[in-house]
Amino acid sequence: MRIATRHRQGGFSLIELSVATAIYSMGLGSLSLMMLLAVGGTTDARFETTAAMQLSSLAEMILMNPGGATHYAAAPEGYEGPACDFGHACTAEEMAAWQMATWRRALASQLPRGRGLVCRDGSPDDGSDGDTACDGQGGEVIKLFWQPSVTPVEEPGRPARRVLRLP
Repeated sequence: MRIATRHRQGGFSLIELSVATAIYSMGLGSLSLMMLLAVGGTTDARFETTAAMQLSSLAEMILMNPGGATHYAAAPEGYEGPACDFGHACTAEEMAAWQMATWRRALASQLPRGRGLVCRDGSPDDGSDGDTACDGQGGEVIKLFWQPSVTPVEEPGRPARRVLRLP
């Protein structure tokens, strides 16, 4: 007597293939999300570095100008006066206004929605781009604001801020 045996063919069923494809797709999606966050983190680190360098740069300009921070705080937004570079003599006020205008242009080109000012503030760690919260009390500070590329989850839409207290 012969017993009939069935020969099973090896391979994947359609369901197994669908499950494997779904798992693979989720892995690729997670990998692309990690890459996106890494690029955003790198961009924000570059902005933080640029902000720190710009703050130090303006602080050095203020210390080099005999008029001090008072001239820089009073500098108008859209200065159109003479260029106070090599070969052009300027007063302390003109130098401060020209340096602030140059600094503000650099901020606008290097930081997204970059904006900065010099003011007197008793509580310098407050304020935002729309409301700088300079109260006119306390010491001279430089405040710098920009929009980060990755908005923190706990404070959506809030611009990044750096403050430097002047001596």
